[in-house]
Amino acid sequence: MSHVIKEATCQQALAALGDRDSVVIDVRCQEEYALYGQIAGAHLIPWKLIRDDALVDNQHFHRELKNAVSNCKGGLGGFKLYFICGSGNRSCDAAECALDMLGDDGYEVYNVVGGIDEWVCNGLPTSPATLSA
Repeated sequence: MSHVIKEATCQQALAALGDRDSVVIDVRCQEEYALYGQIAGAHLIPWKLIRDDALVDNQHFHRELKNAVSNCKGGLGGFKLYFICGSGNRSCDAAECALDMLGDDGYEVYNVVGGIDEWVCNGLPTSPATLSA
């Protein structure tokens, strides 16, 4: 089976938040998340972290993604993963990583085109970010 990353609009990702067969993964760094707000119902799993004013890989991304998928859906395939970031670039990288990591388990993987920039431009809801210590 050939895996490809599909594109989704912000409106499709918003609708997916209410779908029990979908998970929305926000891959923005915590600083962006705090600045621009959170998407209620999305899981924050940063693709990159800011360390000493530089972006570095999140060494825990794979584990955190597996946990989010497992916790939400009992680890079963057959559902959709939507990845969103600031503009749609990092989320595409994270989506590619997810395809590699999850293999042929029946997942559909989407990149949300335009990211949070497009989300906000479309007037879709965000709320102040809450970050755990």
